[in-house]
Amino acid sequence: MVFELLERIPVFVLVVFRLAGMMLFAPLFGSTRIPRRVRVLLILVLALGISGTIEHSVELPGTTWALAAGIGGEMMFGLAMGTIISLVFIAAQWAGEIIGQQMGLNLSEVFDPQFGAHGSLMGDMYFMITLVVFLSIGGHRQMLTAVRASFDVLPLLSVGVGKPVLDLLTGLLLSSTQLAIQLAAPMLVTMLIVDLALGLIGKTLPQFNVMMAGLTLRSAVGMVVVICGLVLTSSVMTRAIGDAMQTVRDGWVTPQLAAR
Repeated sequence: MVFELLERIPVFVLVVFRLAGMMLFAPLFGSTRIPRRVRVLLILVLALGISGTIEHSVELPGTTWALAAGIGGEMMFGLAMGTIISLVFIAAQWAGEIIGQQMGLNLSEVFDPQFGAHGSLMGDMYFMITLVVFLSIGGHRQMLTAVRASFDVLPLLSVGVGKPVLDLLTGLLLSSTQLAIQLAAPMLVTMLIVDLALGLIGKTLPQFNVMMAGLTLRSAVGMVVVICGLVLTSSVMTRAIGDAMQTVRDGWVTPQLAAR
């Protein structure tokens, strides 16, 4: 009995490293709003449950450098999985920043503990909308299921970070930029029309204070556009989160694709 427990310790430790890498960037689980002790306890509990379901034992490398490379590979693999999902949230944050800037609301910046920097109110709102969509479609459960399935497809100490993984992350970063522009496009087009209208009014009525009226008009029109676009934003974020989860499943959970 004691010998079997000693054999399971390396499995448990390696599972902890893979989960810890994912928890650093994964949405919800990696939030700094959650106390650090709670996150560590969650990692240990999940690792204990997952390591008990892994049937095969792990043969540790004979050298220290090989062991360090294996542990680093596990952490980088977890980081990659967490980053894929978090890029959708980052895109929503970017879109909120752009929208807040167009509405003139970026003067009211607040400290965002999620990213450890200052963020706008609109950026925080779009981030919260994305988080609600993520929870409503069961993204947190799907993410944990995908992590558990990755241990069957890519066993411990068999993963690494190569060119395919870097290409995948680069492509997803480009996709998140396109997603941010897609979310902010209605506001950008609307504010362009508002600026053109204010410019025409300023040429027609030089005595009219376009600057003061423009601030109020941009905020009012921007709020109307944001409220009318909430349904469209939710559907776009639902599709984006679904695509990100599908990327995780296709990349590291499906045996045929993971073997490439």
